[in-house]
Amino acid sequence: MVKKVVLVIDRDDDLGQKANISSPVIGKDNILAAAIRLGTADPEDSDVNALFGAVKLYDELKKAGEDVEVVAICGDKNVGVVSDSKIAEQLDKVVMRLNPSSAVVVTDGSEDEFVLPIISSRVKIDSVHRVVVKQSRTIESTYFMIRRMLNDPKIARITLAPLGMIFLVYSVFLVLQHPEWGIGGIIFFLGIYFMVKAYGWEKNIEDFLDSIRTSLVEGRLSFVFYVTSAILLIISLVNGFNASVNNPNPSEAIANFVFYSAWWFVLSGIFSLLAKAADAYAENRKVSKYFTMTFLLIALGLLVWSSAAYVLEPDAPDALQKLGGAIAGAIFIATIGVLTLRRL
Repeated sequence: MVKKVVLVIDRDDDLGQKANISSPVIGKDNILAAAIRLGTADPEDSDVNALFGAVKLYDELKKAGEDVEVVAICGDKNVGVVSDSKIAEQLDKVVMRLNPSSAVVVTDGSEDEFVLPIISSRVKIDSVHRVVVKQSRTIESTYFMIRRMLNDPKIARITLAPLGMIFLVYSVFLVLQHPEWGIGGIIFFLGIYFMVKAYGWEKNIEDFLDSIRTSLVEGRLSFVFYVTSAILLIISLVNGFNASVNNPNPSEAIANFVFYSAWWFVLSGIFSLLAKAADAYAENRKVSKYFTMTFLLIALGLLVWSSAAYVLEPDAPDALQKLGGAIAGAIFIATIGVLTLRRL
């Protein structure tokens, strides 16, 4: 048990990714060894300075007579929900082992400070110490610093990938002589990008792309299903776009898009699930959940399609009855899927 803990935060797990060090790391000697290994692996990593800064702060508190320990905890390369959950889990272990009454948090930048609410919910924070590396202010120094940042794959994915996609989307619509559509396409892409970043879906997308790559390399039937799914998805978007682009009424335009693209989208999803099922079968895993998801996807498609049809023709004599029948049919189809999963 200690009175105070000097806590180093490595939210993106550079210690684990670059130096192959598992966390939490507890104790001055262990922290110094971890800093040296990380510095040897990547001398330009700012977490090296944070670790040495934490040791310096630990020594100062020790000289002042404080009962203190120094600890480093790491998150995950997928910064967000995944990394913060790991930090919370490791912090619970540290609190259980050392039972500190307060903490001094050491970070290398504002990104790591997003986890301060997680820390403060478990131990009182006395102060936050940010370690900033001194840099020359010349233009040449700034140029090389930006160059090193862009050579970092993690930073490049965050900055260059969306910029490249924005230029690509706009250039396509510019060639088609509809630059105003390019603005809409860019806004649509940025909306998807921000949603992916906000909910930490990067890992799911990476796993999906890895499964496609694996199916191609190993010559699985699932690759044909993946390609068919992608083609059907494009057809659904094109159909919906063509049906709604010339409609001046926003609600009718959206309803037309949904009405003419819903079932193509459902077919795309079904082929994607078939691909997943084929991969699971090849790897001797259960496939029943994918068939259940197929029923649920059909039920969802029926609900969305019938709702769009009702919005387009709400005054039709039997519009409400058709919507009610579609809802009942969707519930029935979903129930079949759920019961199938429970019996298998």
